[in-house]
Amino acid sequence: MSTETLSKDALRAVQHFEDKLQFEWGPFSLNKQLQDKLPVQIIDLRTPELYAKAHIPGAQNILYEDLGKHLSKLNKEIPTVVYCYDLLCSLATRAALLLAQNGFNVKELVGGFDEWKAKDFPQEDKVNQSASSCSTTKGSSCC
Repeated sequence: MSTETLSKDALRAVQHFEDKLQFEWGPFSLNKQLQDKLPVQIIDLRTPELYAKAHIPGAQNILYEDLGKHLSKLNKEIPTVVYCYDLLCSLATRAALLLAQNGFNVKELVGGFDEWKAKDFPQEDKVNQSASSCSTTKGSSCC
């Protein structure tokens, strides 16, 4: 169907869903990126305690309120994927907006860590990780 015949609201909906597809990744897309060893920067916005229990391999733990302080340490040249707890959490959306406003190629992980875990994709824990933690808790490393 040609968009020329659509109402103003329908055109807005088309634009919204095109944007949504462009700026969101599901767990399968992120897992494929990791399996194919393609460059990606992953930011886990959950609490350091939950990050320590389990997180997506390679993810950095940065609290939303600290994200602005870490922008200069992040790589704008590769895709950045942000995630938080679940589908209802808005931290990833807020972080994606902040990153986009600062020139990052950013994607939001749909469903957050809960969806990643539900798909039984690989996880790391703080003991067995190769990723860094960028939280502000004592003893954590930073980006």
